[in-house]
Amino acid sequence: MEQSKIDAIESNFHKLEDIKNSCESLIQKIGQLQVDLFNNPDAKLEKFLGKLNGALSGSHGEIVEVTSTYETEIYMPAKGMETFNSAQEEMEENEKDNS
Repeated sequence: MEQSKIDAIESNFHKLEDIKNSCESLIQKIGQLQVDLFNNPDAKLEKFLGKLNGALSGSHGEIVEVTSTYETEIYMPAKGMETFNSAQEEMEENEKDNS
């Protein structure tokens, strides 16, 4: 594979990781603010933060899934690394044993 394509894939992967980490940071900051509001309640802000936290949590799950898939299906093969699927390997071994 051409080095420029590998570099682009690596860049994309690192950007996905940055997005994932930023999302995790936002979720943590929202949680900290929600805890701070226990001492100084603000109903409107609490409601907004609850909605925002829910939306970010759902998005975070999707981001983690996309990042993981990109890593195993695109990034690692481009870098010449093999991915390991123990469940698939175990099934293949069982099929050989049963033959």
